[in-house]
Amino acid sequence: MIHPHTRVLSGDPAIGVGVFATRPIPRGTIVVVRDRFDMSLSPEAFSALPEPQRAAMETYMYHDKCGNLILSWDHARYMNHNCLPTTMMTDYGLEIAVRDMAAGEELTTEYGLLNIQEPYDICCGCENCRKHLRLDDIDVYGDEWDERIRESLVRIPLVDQPLLPLLTGESRVRLDAFLTGRAPYSSVRSLKWLAEPAC
Repeated sequence: MIHPHTRVLSGDPAIGVGVFATRPIPRGTIVVVRDRFDMSLSPEAFSALPEPQRAAMETYMYHDKCGNLILSWDHARYMNHNCLPTTMMTDYGLEIAVRDMAAGEELTTEYGLLNIQEPYDICCGCENCRKHLRLDDIDVYGDEWDERIRESLVRIPLVDQPLLPLLTGESRVRLDAFLTGRAPYSSVRSLKWLAEPAC
């Protein structure tokens, strides 16, 4: 589920719609939680769907570290990529704001964390746009991304968290252990879909 203070609006005509903040969202805010309403399909189950369904869903899905295809049930699926994103996915079942966002600002994410299977061109318009998403982005940029995420996660207790009650099970246990110093930070490199995942 995506943060309640967001909505879908028309953005850059070259990109289409995007997700925008309706109120200020401070750094350290949990912006998206993977919950029980998100659809999870194995690659085999997805391949067995009729072609029109696959075509309609594929643009909005990502692979988790187990290789399953995930489709958000709400407008989280409309978040666009930016090489300097406002939010980033973590290995705790949530996406975190990695900087303060003003009301009216677009929420963007890092597609390099979504286990893309084919490289493709991007043009996010940021000053340091990478121009391409590649399969090894998480290996190349993982340390840099971890630093931004770790510094944002520790702010979770300091800001309002309407989505925190929705984070349950192992993800919540692991996050609490990190925040209380009982466990080390779990790197985004753990999000990488491996040939034989530990899932």
